[in-house]
Amino acid sequence: MGILLWLSGCASRLPQSIEQAPGESIAIAQVQKTPQSFLGKEVRWGGDILEVANTGDHTDVLVLGRELSKKGEPVVDGQVDARFIARFAGFREPAVFPQDKRLTVSGVISGVEQRKVGEYSYPYPVVEVRESHLWPDPRPRDEHRYYYGPYYGWGPYYRYPWWGYPYWW
Repeated sequence: MGILLWLSGCASRLPQSIEQAPGESIAIAQVQKTPQSFLGKEVRWGGDILEVANTGDHTDVLVLGRELSKKGEPVVDGQVDARFIARFAGFREPAVFPQDKRLTVSGVISGVEQRKVGEYSYPYPVVEVRESHLWPDPRPRDEHRYYYGPYYGWGPYYRYPWWGYPYWW
């Protein structure tokens, strides 16, 4: 019984606002076009971290928004929606939010800020973060699932069908 309690304590659980989508699905691009109609609305957005900027009273994490899975995880190489700012109250260590790490946040839309992307003035919707979740890096797909050794497929006896797999014994 004690082992079960110990193991259940090791399992990290997603915050409910990350795991479950809010009732109304709002796209980042929609907020860019008409920000006034979405102020104060609850959203769950996620994507790839681009940059972290600390100011005197908050931390802005710039995110390239991507489509989310049912559990709220940004889909690797998923469709890009638009960029947004995840605004955290207080100071956040930039090393905790490395570039290209996947992040999902839930919170309310507080407006749109114009920032430069190169020479282009880009409208970033701002989400005041209530809860967030950093996702682990996805496991790489193993293209060679089985490895038989350096001489697999070589030699005079391997390719003859009467020897069986890989040898007759």
